Amino acid sequence: MIAHVAAAGEGRGRVVLWLGSSAETSPAAIDAAMLLARAYNSEVESLFVEDQQLFELASLPFARVISSGEDGWRALPRVDLEREIHFVGAALQRQIAATAREASVTYHGRVVRDDPMRALARACNDMGPWNVVTVAEPFGAGKEERLRDLFSTVHGTTGVVVAGPMAHRIQGPIVAVVEEIERIGPMLKAADRIKETTGGPVRLLLVGDRQDELARLEGEARLWFGGDEETPFEVVLVESGDTAAVAESARRHRAGFVLAQFGGLAVPVEGSLRPLTRALECPLLVVR
Repeated sequence: MIAHVAAAGEGRGRVVLWLGSSAETSPAAIDAAMLLARAYNSEVESLFVEDQQLFELASLPFARVISSGEDGWRALPRVDLEREIHFVGAALQRQIAATAREASVTYHGRVVRDDPMRALARACNDMGPWNVVTVAEPFGAGKEERLRDLFSTVHGTTGVVVAGPMAHRIQGPIVAVVEEIERIGPMLKAADRIKETTGGPVRLLLVGDRQDELARLEGEARLWFGGDEETPFEVVLVESGDTAAVAESARRHRAGFVLAQFGGLAVPVEGSLRPLTRALECPLLVVR
């Protein structure tokens, strides 16, 4: 599927910025949401999800939290939890609104109390199918299951944007990781849309675990670029499950944005994404 976001007023989707109950956000992820909205003449809706499970846990008589003071373990009445989460959500929404104004992007904010994946699925189905979900929290080790849940549960999205702990820029080359011949055109189209906003050059990273397949992929890529000897692509042979080689290649390009497909060698369904998210200094758009 091609990465796509519906234009503002089209009523078919937008960039959904997922805000969790944590106050920690990735500036690069937020900037990426604004960038995609501008690239596709779309809009941003921040969705602050008050995790229903937290309130259910707080209602249990034995529920305790660790205090930052000298009190150690203490009870957290539900009313206090609601107040704290409300303050976090309001602060985040103000931050996103200010960023959207600076970026001249149409912005809406919404607060819901629900299971996070169910809330995202409903939000995308409301206007879908041309939504891109951006995860506002830094995407680190151990969060691979969250990405899998997004793709399996939120059907009204064409892609998910994540930013690792090292991400700090959105300017630079747009690197499209291509693993299948039929993906070259759609990936280039998406990269070109981003290029129109950032001005960065487009680079292809051809990835495979077999030399013969990579040769066919390289031959097709050369056709796209007219056989130019200085075609803007690099070929990377990787062992199955080895995302470190892809991460290192993308890092060397000093990319401002990386695109990759979900379920391939670069972003496998199973396995750790730690090498990729730790190495990338920019957001990653994962497409279906």
